[in-house]
Amino acid sequence: MFGWRIFIFLIVTFCYGPELVQASVINVNKFYEKLIKANVNESVDPCENFYEYACGNWHRNYDDGKGDYIDMPGYMDYKVNQQYRELLEKGEEDRKWKTGIFKKAKALYDACENVEHLVLNQFLAAVEEELQMEWPIFSIESEEEWLNVTRFDWLHVLAVLRRYGMNGIFLTHNVNVNPRNSKEYFLEVSQHYDGSVLLESEDVENIFINFGMDHNASHQLTEEIMEFERALNELAKIVYLNETDTRNYADNFQQMKLKELQESVPEIDWLKYFQIVLNETRREYLQNLTIQTFAVTPEFFSNLKEHLQSYSNETIGYYIMLKFMYYINGNLPHGSQRNCIKYVRSFMPVFMNYLYEETLFKNKRQEIEESLQKMFQNLKNSFESLVKENHLKLDSQEQNFILKELHHMQLKIGNLPRNCSEDFVENFYNDLKVNSSNFIDTHLSVLKFMNELHYRYLEQKSLPIADKVYHFDTSSLSSSSPVKIFDNAILVPHGYLQLPLYDTQLNHLHQYSLLGFILAHEIIHAYDLFHIIYDHESNYDYLGSKVAHHFSPHLKCYSQSTRSDIASENIADVAGLRVAYNYYQTISDDHGMKFPFLHLTKDQYFFVNSVQFLCADIYKIAALGLETTADLAHDMHDKRVQQNWSKFEEFSLAFNCSPKSNMSTPVESCRIW
Repeated sequence: MFGWRIFIFLIVTFCYGPELVQASVINVNKFYEKLIKANVNESVDPCENFYEYACGNWHRNYDDGKGDYIDMPGYMDYKVNQQYRELLEKGEEDRKWKTGIFKKAKALYDACENVEHLVLNQFLAAVEEELQMEWPIFSIESEEEWLNVTRFDWLHVLAVLRRYGMNGIFLTHNVNVNPRNSKEYFLEVSQHYDGSVLLESEDVENIFINFGMDHNASHQLTEEIMEFERALNELAKIVYLNETDTRNYADNFQQMKLKELQESVPEIDWLKYFQIVLNETRREYLQNLTIQTFAVTPEFFSNLKEHLQSYSNETIGYYIMLKFMYYINGNLPHGSQRNCIKYVRSFMPVFMNYLYEETLFKNKRQEIEESLQKMFQNLKNSFESLVKENHLKLDSQEQNFILKELHHMQLKIGNLPRNCSEDFVENFYNDLKVNSSNFIDTHLSVLKFMNELHYRYLEQKSLPIADKVYHFDTSSLSSSSPVKIFDNAILVPHGYLQLPLYDTQLNHLHQYSLLGFILAHEIIHAYDLFHIIYDHESNYDYLGSKVAHHFSPHLKCYSQSTRSDIASENIADVAGLRVAYNYYQTISDDHGMKFPFLHLTKDQYFFVNSVQFLCADIYKIAALGLETTADLAHDMHDKRVQQNWSKFEEFSLAFNCSPKSNMSTPVESCRIW
């Protein structure tokens, strides 16, 4: 954990043993301030390299993670995983872990822990019976011809594999919201295009060689598969409708009955496909199922049919096999101790959140919820004052659009329904099959279960945000970081609501300059380049696009690339700093925190503390060659801070940076809010 024994004791005291040492015995603020002091590298000029100044010594203090983390978000997940591990290990002695949902969760954990070797061909073999086929790779040692060389049903294979969550091979289908009515969900179909996620020829060739194929054959087959994928991606490029006075983003979505889709796109047997995917045999029900299409070009499917006919069944079979192997590999518990705690967090998140809530959070929920709701409201008020300053020169209708969404925005702590019970969790996982002695079947079972969760939206009645459980991708489900969710709400998982990031007893100057900034960042995401087009009820509204047009003169400040996701994150950083700083300025500094602190003024401390959740071992990151964070939506931490903190003019004023310094405020206007 930490490099020094004294730090280990203090962290364990707060993380694992609050019942042993009352918080009142230890001055939480003094402890927190020592952490900040230990991270700061005062030998660096903050106007030249502010990230190194604020976080330069972090890697020396958080260097005992045995490779489990490289930054503060990773450390917080590591810490939460350690808390979970202790709970599961205690479970060996607790009778409740022998029955019901606790037994099922422990079995999933044990299945992960017990597996000795993870071999991908075992997963291929495990699904062959359901696929009603043999994978071509298994016939290479046989002198006989591949069994499916003339009777290969690729649509059946894709539909079966889609039940395990694999998506985006030739076509994509999801459960998605109706953009014009967020209370409705439909099965959505689109042609798949992701030109940035392609197979790597060297990896593919090595896979074939490892299966026993000779070098010449593996090279020739790899070349054919790479050519197949390149041509496929050219066919699949999606053309979106641009916003005009008469056409808008929502027009990319069209609803029709399945039988109408069949008539308009006859190249695919949609009835057969969804019979398998949904495990549904009622023909009339399926034919009248509402399907939503997204930016579908009907010609793509006729071109796809021609494309597939120009390659052998064997090549297509190998291509699907490789994609399935990559998909399975991406969901396996790799790493130290196989990351089995993270694995259970990813695939039984409702249980794990319930476990954390009941054992580690329940006694402090009321105090934390009251504190955070007050913070959230103060930050919303701060943003409202900025909207009313009207830097963007919005008209009254546009301003009202922004403020109505802000007033309806909610904060949700923990991804659980209100008053969640053990019975609810038990029923939630009723259909999940787990075998602690068979990881292959268990992993396929949890993949299928997680995929089926999304179909529950089709039948789900409208629920208040407080009563919802949100189904994200597995990496998000195992993360402790706050996130803006589509339902005009911000979800704060339990994990960030503890030291070294937060405690209710921390001085408000500490709270608002760190967690306050994190929440402000998420508030701004309601108005980023993706979410701005949705109103307070999460329905598409052209007014949002009109507001977004006001961003245009400032967008060149926020991204050197064409990636709107990174630009949105950068906007949320700069505007989030402004929102949090505005409220921070109203907090009195005469009730416990004395300035100068660490030779810092009150204003300077805001900026130093605001980056603490981004501190990382930059040397390790550089060695790994990482340029963006794991979710690929943010620039790497140091680049992010260097670029964005300087765009908020109060930073340069606080540190009295010269116009020629690296952290000086740009001449062009970067202010949006």
